[in-house]
Amino acid sequence: MKLFLDNPHLSAYFGLVAVLFISFGASFFIPKFSVARKWLGMSLIFVPVIYFFLILDAHLVNIPFTDDFNLLETVYNFQHAPDFTSKIKVLFEQVNQHRFAFERIVMLVMVFFTGTVNIKAQILIGNLALLGMAYLLFKSLKKESLSFYYFIPVPYLLFSLIYWENAYWGIAALQNTPLIFFAFLTAYAVGKGDNRGYILGIAAALLTTFTSGSGLLAWIIGFVILLFQKRFKLAAGWILAAVLIILFYFLFDYQVVPATGEKVWTHSLFNFIFVLGFWGNGLYLDIRHPLVSQFHPDLILCVLLGGLIFLLFLAWFLRILTRRITVWSDWFLWGAMMFSMGTGAMFVISRPLNNYFMFGGNVFSRRYMIFGVALLATVYICLIILVKNWQIWRKWIAVLVGASFVILNFVSYYLSIVQVRKMHDDLVIDSYHWKNYSTFLTAGDLFGDIPFWNHPTRMKNLVNALESQGLTDFYQFNTIPPHQELLTKTNTGRKFSGNFNATFHYRNTDNNIPTRYYRFTVNPAAGSVAPSYFVFSSDTLNLVLPAVPVPNKFGDFMKTGSYYGDSYQYGLFNLKLPKGQFRVYILTKAQEDWKSEFTGKSIVIK
Repeated sequence: MKLFLDNPHLSAYFGLVAVLFISFGASFFIPKFSVARKWLGMSLIFVPVIYFFLILDAHLVNIPFTDDFNLLETVYNFQHAPDFTSKIKVLFEQVNQHRFAFERIVMLVMVFFTGTVNIKAQILIGNLALLGMAYLLFKSLKKESLSFYYFIPVPYLLFSLIYWENAYWGIAALQNTPLIFFAFLTAYAVGKGDNRGYILGIAAALLTTFTSGSGLLAWIIGFVILLFQKRFKLAAGWILAAVLIILFYFLFDYQVVPATGEKVWTHSLFNFIFVLGFWGNGLYLDIRHPLVSQFHPDLILCVLLGGLIFLLFLAWFLRILTRRITVWSDWFLWGAMMFSMGTGAMFVISRPLNNYFMFGGNVFSRRYMIFGVALLATVYICLIILVKNWQIWRKWIAVLVGASFVILNFVSYYLSIVQVRKMHDDLVIDSYHWKNYSTFLTAGDLFGDIPFWNHPTRMKNLVNALESQGLTDFYQFNTIPPHQELLTKTNTGRKFSGNFNATFHYRNTDNNIPTRYYRFTVNPAAGSVAPSYFVFSSDTLNLVLPAVPVPNKFGDFMKTGSYYGDSYQYGLFNLKLPKGQFRVYILTKAQEDWKSEFTGKSIVIK
């Protein structure tokens, strides 16, 4: 929906949620409001879900991003595999330590029914797993005979942009989110304690295993639950199934990826703090964390939250040990916590640190926040159940946690909608960069870098093969004239009436190397057409970069109700830019025509 791309209507969303919460709270004190309390509660649950998918739908484009090409390549190879064995090898082809069979099956099903792979549909399918997670958590509350009102905070945590990269990236959305749901489903099914649940548990564990490498944890969790349930015969069958699957996983066309880093126990204290930070990463804000030796407040909060989560996990385990009669929700919530926490432990084991992780800040990609979010939602449900017999405590915890989750939801949208918009604009212009310069804006550290580690022909052959097969429509947005003809076909001869400015400062890269970081800003004249791109023109090339709208400062956002201001901006490291002197033009689109106007300024990229 273009409506939510140029204007995310964030103030309207905030206002609606605020009105609903005020009305819901008033229903407990004003008799005439009480008749609407149930509908107000249901509205509070569904509003964040609807807004989440509206924002996604507005910003998603059917364009692959980095590792998406790897999955598309295997789909193409599967179609052209000569025999059944070759097809099985392609289906279970190893990527690092993972086997993405589930993701490939989803894409092959899409090809079977539609003849193509739609990345946008793939992302939406992956994010639907959030509904599955929410439903299982909701059922746990109902199993304990608690009102659905206590569930209201959960959607504000689950359906947010805390983990925006995971929500927006094709392979991540189809990997991490279903992975967590399948693991939760494994614990739920085994916890049910009947034979049908046992069979469903094996099927869910199988799906978890072949969605991502950490899915192997599902077999351990299922076995532990069966062991504590004293279902020893079924536990033996579970182990047999696990052994067969694990043997296939590691023996069928698999190469061991050697670990090159230090062992986790070499700096055990640092890595214990690291895993606590991962468990609490739902509080990891989407702000720049420079790689310098300083403590970041949000990362300290992540560690503290991780410590609280660990204590609540121990409390839940003690509850299971001391209960005379357990129910499926006890086992499900325990298994859900074990999987999310175990994934964090595996993450730290594979990437151990030798210093305090808050010194760096860039230790997490935003796609990993989904594990912390799922864990935090689960722990909240556990906490409400633990205090269910203390009504005052239960209500105050629900109110305080609910307020925290709503604030976190609002903050995530305010900080991250612009990041999703930038990714949208980058992907839209990727085909121009590929067509004209054989490189991507969204991949690589240097101008001219080619995906697949600068292989001279693999990416070119892959794009051609995918296009000819109809598996992608990579050039659907490539409406800008070729770079040699860009200005001759679009320039109006008029000078741009707005203001352009270029600044730079030194910023540490992910490799902790201080590097020039350029920021280009344009302020168009009042009433003029919004700029679409910056054009940096030299004698040999016309480089095109998106003009991304700049969000208002929070005070201005509250005053005007508008998320975006009147400025447009783009920033990147100078390594990603070609060197030389460039004249700066602003490219706009009026209806179907592209128009470029000279700003009167030039820049020098050193």
